Amino acid sequence: MISGDNNRVVLLRLDMAEKIGRLEAMLLSQIDYWLEHTHNFADGRFWVYNTESEWGRQLGVSVASVKRAAASLEKQGLIVRRRLNGKAYDRTLSYSICYEKLRDLGFRAGRRGFWQLPDKVSVWDRPADAAETWSEGEDNVWAMEM
Repeated sequence: MISGDNNRVVLLRLDMAEKIGRLEAMLLSQIDYWLEHTHNFADGRFWVYNTESEWGRQLGVSVASVKRAAASLEKQGLIVRRRLNGKAYDRTLSYSICYEKLRDLGFRAGRRGFWQLPDKVSVWDRPADAAETWSEGEDNVWAMEM
């Protein structure tokens, strides 16, 4: 049995690594982990934020490797990155996963454990359409207006 610090575990799905790249799969899994624990909602989707340095520390890789992996994931359409903080000095990027694209690749994926097949897309897992708007309703619950 191998024992150690259980707080320093990184998940690597080999089937995903074969399709999108090893480091990309590690970063995507880490983003997915943090998305399960976030309540940050903006522009019709949930977001998690970290500096590239912090992602590197969590994955045990260099900042340059994180930058390459994130750029690759973005180019593949698997993540969206944005600076959601309006302060000029804050260059922290926020990340969100495009679960619909993951389903297109054959993976069962979705936020908060709602794993869905490609023909059943949750409104929370797909990119927000420009024609859709979101408004805060009763009890601070956000709703989509179509």
